[in-house]
Amino acid sequence: MNKKLIAIALVLVLAVSGVFAAYDVTVPGSVNAYLYANKPEFLRHGFNIEGIKYQASVEIYDAFVTPPTFKYGYETNAKGTFSFRMVVGNFIHEVSTNPQVKIASVTIGTTPVPVTTPTEGDPYYEIFTENNATTLGSLTHADEKTIVITPASATGTDHLGTQITAGQHTGDALAGNYTATIQFSIAAS
Repeated sequence: MNKKLIAIALVLVLAVSGVFAAYDVTVPGSVNAYLYANKPEFLRHGFNIEGIKYQASVEIYDAFVTPPTFKYGYETNAKGTFSFRMVVGNFIHEVSTNPQVKIASVTIGTTPVPVTTPTEGDPYYEIFTENNATTLGSLTHADEKTIVITPASATGTDHLGTQITAGQHTGDALAGNYTATIQFSIAAS
């Protein structure tokens, strides 16, 4: 009899627990995950300092001892026409703006760079031009050049074709500290 009670109890437990019960649930539809991404256009430019590219500035000391040399470059995947321009300023004395040391030449490596003299604004050097008719997407255009700025060491003509007179070259300039600023900008059209 104990066996019969155990069997009946087992059947009742199974019936109450829902093992044999029919479910009355509506199964929901599928769900979705939407993944979005964006690869933006970019345009970077700057100085290559010991292998670290596109730095915003570089400082070069003893510029009268050895002509300053630096690497400048860019990379982009952007659509458009870009002109990378460089404006070269003379060395200006720290105390007075009148004493200055002019720039004798501007070269890319050993090749002289032609200067552009606009009707308005400062004369500039066009270092690179980039003309991408469409967005490049994952393709990247890049270039880098080594630029040499040579201070005047004697009278003659400077990099713009103007006269270098006494006191405007390293040979007989006023003693003191001098700073020249070389500025790079991008013109887009």
